[in-house]
Order: sequence, then structure tokens, then C-alpha cells
Amino acid sequence: MTQSIARTDPTRGQAFDDLDVARAYANRAPYPPDLLRRLGELALNRNRALDLGCGPGKLARPLADIFARVEAVDPAAPMIAVGRELDAGAHTNIAWMVSTAEAAPLYGPYDLVVAGVSIHWMDHEVLFTRLCTQMAEGGVMVIVGGDEASDPPWAREWPELMRRWVGRMGGTYDRQTFAAEANAHEAWMTITARETITSTVTQSIEAFIDGEHSRGTWTRRKMGPERGAAFDADLRELLTPHARDGFLTYQVRNQLTVGAPKPAPSV
Repeated sequence: MTQSIARTDPTRGQAFDDLDVARAYANRAPYPPDLLRRLGELALNRNRALDLGCGPGKLARPLADIFARVEAVDPAAPMIAVGRELDAGAHTNIAWMVSTAEAAPLYGPYDLVVAGVSIHWMDHEVLFTRLCTQMAEGGVMVIVGGDEASDPPWAREWPELMRRWVGRMGGTYDRQTFAAEANAHEAWMTITARETITSTVTQSIEAFIDGEHSRGTWTRRKMGPERGAAFDADLRELLTPHARDGFLTYQVRNQLTVGAPKPAPSV
């Protein structure tokens, strides 16, 4: 099978119901302050926000400093548990919910609905039909993409490593198919703007490798100890020439797709 996401392989989403994955999520590239500030600016009001597929709350926790109430929804209990742990009770205005986005109780109207690198896991027909009845007047939906290194110094070597390892995991590396699936939600949106926010990230090689294990294809549970160690060794070998004192510096380009949900997709 090709490297895929939920549209063609729904079982991959189950990989996130794993405490190791939830903890490794902390080592994915962070969302920069400019992005969080922009989300607040895009909302006409700041009463209620909904974070779909919230993971360990990388958006929900800072949004709780901006909005009066944030509902953070994720189907994986370990993600919600780590989100609560990281928040440590700092935000009593976050309602954490273990649920799929399609079945979660919704308490709109929402001034902001956001999904960060998670919308592709969801049933768009069910979800967007529901959201249409839950938006506040002037409410906005923002899909946040891009939590990977963008054109990093190791970009030339990366595709070959991915092809080799996706193959070892029983798949075929197909970025075009993957990208098409990742953007399928856009048919269900009235898109009013697209924005890109660029930030610079510095992190250790070991943190970068750990963050890769938060991705559905590379979970340690799925890979097992032997393959996991070999994967880490290959990544370390590829990245080390591009590091300084064991640290990598790279850019992340977060894409914001701004608009509103539609009850039916574009044809």
C-alpha cells in the first residue's frame, strides 16, 4: 500500500492512542507566538474556541490565554492525559474531551474552530455538516498545516531515507497522494484567505528523532525495538553532518487556511 492517511487507511489513527506517542509529540516543532497571536486576530470575538484533534494541547493551551473558553477534543485518551499534565491546572477554562470530532458534544457558537495537522483524520461530511450549525456570527475556521522542517539542510537526503523506511514498514512512499489526501477538507470550506507564518526552530538531534516517533508511521510500538533503533541510527547519521554541537536549526512554514465550514463539498 502507499504511505497513507485516514482516507485510505483508517487504522493508522489508532497509532496515536499511545502514551509514548503523546509524550513524543512535545518534540514536534512548536507553534510560534506569531501564529498564536494571528489566530486571536482572525476571530471576531474571543468567547469560545474549539480545537479539533487537539493532541497534547499545543494549540489549546496557549489559546486559553486568549479565549474565555476552549474545548479541546481528541479521540486518544493518552493525548488528553498529557495535555492535562503539561497544563498542570494553569487553565481552568479548557474543557478536555476524549472523543472523535464527529461525535464530540459541541457547545457553540464558536468564534474560532481550529485543527492543527489533524483534519485529515476526520470524516469531513459528518464533521463539517455539524460545524455549520455551531459557528458564531463572524466565526472563523482555521486549518493549521506544517509541523515539519521546511527545506532544511538535509532536504536532499530526506526523500530517499523516507522511501527506504516506508518500504520497510510495508508501504510505498508517495508524497503526491499523501498531499492530495491531506488537502481533501478544502472542498468543505469557503476559503477566504491563505497565510504562511515562518519560524526558526533549534533543537537537539535526539529531540528531533523523538518527535518523529510521534508520527503514525514511526511509532515505537509499531516499529518494535529492533527496527526503531535502526531507524534512529539512520536518522542520526543523516542529521549529524547538518548539526552544530548536536543541535539542528531549521525553518518551519505553518500554512493557515482561513474560512468557514460548508454543508456540502465543492464539486
